[in-house]
Amino acid sequence: MKFYLKIVTVYYQVISYLSPKLGGKSAFKLFQKVRKKEIRKREKVFYQKARHFKIPLQKEDLHCYELGNPSGELVFLVHGWDSNAGSLTKFAFELEKINYRVISFDLPAHAHAKATHTNLYECKEAFRKLIEFVNPQEPFTVIAHSFGSAMTAYTMAELNYTVDKFVFLTTPNSLLEIFTNFKEFVGITDKTFWYMLQNASKTLHEDVKDISVEEKLDRVSFTKLLLVHDKHDTILPYRNSKEVFEAIDKAQLKTYEKVGHYRMLWNDAILEDTLAFIKN
Repeated sequence: MKFYLKIVTVYYQVISYLSPKLGGKSAFKLFQKVRKKEIRKREKVFYQKARHFKIPLQKEDLHCYELGNPSGELVFLVHGWDSNAGSLTKFAFELEKINYRVISFDLPAHAHAKATHTNLYECKEAFRKLIEFVNPQEPFTVIAHSFGSAMTAYTMAELNYTVDKFVFLTTPNSLLEIFTNFKEFVGITDKTFWYMLQNASKTLHEDVKDISVEEKLDRVSFTKLLLVHDKHDTILPYRNSKEVFEAIDKAQLKTYEKVGHYRMLWNDAILEDTLAFIKN
């Protein structure tokens, strides 16, 4: 794996010097690549138990899932990048037990999808289509993880639905920072990075520099937000949630240690705190 990463970084360093424009386009393509991980046994249980349905999208149907009481309070579950709907199994099953209606979906190019690449805009459009398909008549709740948190804020900022509660199990904030970290990882030049941002902004129909979770949430009608983050998260730094917390009056920040970025989705204490927040 380390050898493969070395080859990738050398390739992008070379192409960024030879042709910044081509390098920017190629780098953005790599940025959108989904690493499809094998669905684990404990995640497969979710797929086996949930009711499956599909929503037509332009490129490929969206795979959606439902559990619980059809007349219960609605909760959408949104997984993160390189993950799948089953990653939130623990939350789905507990919500089902207490009579909630739970709806989840696999992000485009994730899990069982044929596609291999996607982006924030495509994922936002997919979530928008799902919400409009369900067409909630009452305020609902969204529990999201990592990239799914940012995508949720991005989606809801463009819709007129009212959200009761948000639970963000880690979140990025500035999209530009994510791109900047990617730039440093692959080692492309500033000029190549500029072209990459131009490609990204065109795809997202919005300047990357203007996109942040705190800005999007400021445009959403919701009751309150719970931010959950490991203080030593090595995937998404804790300061992201802290920035959102400090910018949003209706936010609460719950800090943990040693629960990890992915392991937190199976943590009993986090599950209990999330359920208490939703029920109250």
